[in-house]
Amino acid sequence: MTWPALFGVFLLCHLAGDFLLQTDWQASHKEHGLRANPGSRRALGLHGLTYTLAFVPALIWIAGDAGPLATVGVAALVGLPHVIVDDGGLVEAWLRLVKHVQGTPTTVVRVGVDQTMHVLALAAVALAVTG
Repeated sequence: MTWPALFGVFLLCHLAGDFLLQTDWQASHKEHGLRANPGSRRALGLHGLTYTLAFVPALIWIAGDAGPLATVGVAALVGLPHVIVDDGGLVEAWLRLVKHVQGTPTTVVRVGVDQTMHVLALAAVALAVTG
């Protein structure tokens, strides 16, 4: 498998997991889910699970080349960074420290940073898998 092919499949899985499968409740309640609020933690955890399940086609392909143990590791490398980004703390810090946003950012800016972080993380995982 090549990096461009795997990255393309990852992008399709990402679109399915982040847009088609994420419920309105998950999207509305996942923010700061890595902190103490149990409702936010549940929303973020469920989104992380359904998001990672969207990668099953890619993971089956990877398992054929790398075996089941490596595939479990790849699933973690796909799901964990997604949950970290979707918690919102990293995006908020980037908006404040790098983009110098004061107050509430526009939706386009916030979603742009969020999605760019997701795509860069998937590019790195695809590169790690394909070497």
